[in-house]
Amino acid sequence: MNDEHAAIADLVRERLGAAARAVAPLTGGEVGHVFRVDTDAGVFAVKFVRLTEGPTFADEPVDNRVYGSRWSNLGPACALLAANGIAAAAVRATGVLPERGLAYAILDFLAGDTDDYSPAWFSGVGAALGRMHGVTRGYQGWVDMPAPYPERWAETAPLLTASLQDAIADRAECLLAELSEPAAFVFSHTDGFQGVMARNDGVWTLRGVIDVEDHQFTDQRFVLAGFELGHAFNGREVPADFWRAYEAVRSVDPTYARFKPLFQLYDLLVWTRVLSDRPLLKDNCVAQLQAIALAP
Repeated sequence: MNDEHAAIADLVRERLGAAARAVAPLTGGEVGHVFRVDTDAGVFAVKFVRLTEGPTFADEPVDNRVYGSRWSNLGPACALLAANGIAAAAVRATGVLPERGLAYAILDFLAGDTDDYSPAWFSGVGAALGRMHGVTRGYQGWVDMPAPYPERWAETAPLLTASLQDAIADRAECLLAELSEPAAFVFSHTDGFQGVMARNDGVWTLRGVIDVEDHQFTDQRFVLAGFELGHAFNGREVPADFWRAYEAVRSVDPTYARFKPLFQLYDLLVWTRVLSDRPLLKDNCVAQLQAIALAP
């Protein structure tokens, strides 16, 4: 093991009393760094994020409110999933490493099957996401917020930032004027779906939700727009199988198609900034922005 992996092994031994046999990084994610740790007591995932003092709910920046992350949301979001019988990786330990400027969580590792993006896979994801979106409340935001933000969702984000207005004013102006609050806010990852799926006899089901701390109550239209965009970004179209399975559990807001371009433009502006050091991916974002902004 290199020094970093040895330090992770020491952390797991200290917190769980388990001796690590192997440590390996896992790919994916823009905020945290995750490692698989095989031990004599099972397989775990160790996730690290930057140690920061999160703002109070009253001081939450608009962009973080809409499409951000809040590490302190991990516990409340896990409890909400458990209360609703939705599987997620069990959290075994959490803590901070001040000397390294990191916070961490040690979770059970969820072993699933490789996503094949088949109609059956989309059907399974649609059923899982629809069930999660059945968990709702009357205001947007993080799980343990005791009261709504002072500003209504439709008045703030992702709608009134200067970057959005400057970049897509012509396309977005009438949509911004028409946008209304949803009837309820769904519990979800803002990208759409973050989970491990498993296949049995051709049927895909949810093994468990991941990136739990990034789940909040948000606008269903925003979530579904991001889900479709993520697959389009990678050259895939979300098939009818997904929508049938999703709508068997949760109906889609009838205004979704109307406002989908607005939410996707916001997503792409964020992605363009995040991917600014990866030219091929950034160019893909720009191409998608142009296609949506210039669509009739």
